Amino acid sequence: MTIRFSTLLLALGLCASGARAQPLAPVASASTATAVNLSAYLGNNLPRGRGPWVLGEVLFFSSNRLVSEYTWREAVRGNRGALYSNADIESDIERLMGLKKFDKVEAELYEIPGTPVPREFEGVAASTSQVRLVFSVVEKVVSETTTKPKAQAPPAALSGVVLTPTAYRGAGRYTTPGMGLDINAAYFIGRLYGKNDFANAPRKVNYIDRLGVWLLTADGKMQIQSETWLRPAISAGGQAAALLRDSPQPQLQDPNTTLTVKASDKSTKILTDGYIVASKKFGPARTSLGLMQGTMGDLVASLSEFLTPEALRFYAGKPNQRVTSRTVPFASVLFLPRPEYPLAVEVMKFNGSPLNPWLVNFKIGYFLKLNFDVAFLKYQGGYDVLGVLQFRYNHFPQR
Repeated sequence: MTIRFSTLLLALGLCASGARAQPLAPVASASTATAVNLSAYLGNNLPRGRGPWVLGEVLFFSSNRLVSEYTWREAVRGNRGALYSNADIESDIERLMGLKKFDKVEAELYEIPGTPVPREFEGVAASTSQVRLVFSVVEKVVSETTTKPKAQAPPAALSGVVLTPTAYRGAGRYTTPGMGLDINAAYFIGRLYGKNDFANAPRKVNYIDRLGVWLLTADGKMQIQSETWLRPAISAGGQAAALLRDSPQPQLQDPNTTLTVKASDKSTKILTDGYIVASKKFGPARTSLGLMQGTMGDLVASLSEFLTPEALRFYAGKPNQRVTSRTVPFASVLFLPRPEYPLAVEVMKFNGSPLNPWLVNFKIGYFLKLNFDVAFLKYQGGYDVLGVLQFRYNHFPQR
């Protein structure tokens, strides 16, 4: 049976009160580090002169405490399962010292029993077991007159806005070419306000109407070119989305008869697309321009009853037509006034669709301090203002 190292530390009482053990996460502390013998807890110490090794865990100690700090981990390039050399460790020490938070940074390696290296590294790694990379830091003393900066929150996902992707995989060390996976959930709550000028529509103004449309998307991309001061970042990828409804679309009424028709849009759909996108940073603005090809353009028909086949027949005089699109050009501009709350706008044009719909999503959670956004749906004959909740999660495959 394998016992997690963080559990062992807690059992031995190594961590002071309030400290949190997190494997593969850096550690912060306000106190000055003291020299301690960690070998009894960390395993057999390995000489750094040999190498390379296979990383199994990265830890930070300060003043005999194991605690976590997001910004420190961002300075360390190594991930679990990576082949690491002494030169890589020295580079990590230089980056940590470059944060200007430490008087001293030392690194040691410890063998992790019961964790054999992957088979492909057996003939290369200097140790048959994976190793634990431990940084012991001495933090700069903060004077009483100096206000210690607050711990930084992880930055918001830069790999997408609301419904459209960017060419970025993420922030920090994830701006280089490689693979990325996004899980995105967008919930269109309802119509806040809408107006139309269809001659046959019974009402010209609609507001506070339930919509209840979920869009659960998996977005896999490969960044094929990184960004420089001159060229943009470029990525290609694909999306698969499940469109679900928890509320039926409003009923439509034939103005020429007393017949009431229920919109027949399916409550569950699978939408897919392939895309290519280029992104470039201009000052504080991260701009993106791209093109989607696939069935993702069918999404817009579910966002308003005025875009259903029944509405095209009764109101727009376009019988036997559906609002579909196979080509969706898009553009976005994203700002990060605060790391955790981006401010952005994206535009999607659904080419080839009846009534020529456009969808503009405004990411305004920065002002509201929550994930509530607003969408503006424009089509020939009217427009709707929609309320949206949206969440995005990044995952970066191990190299």
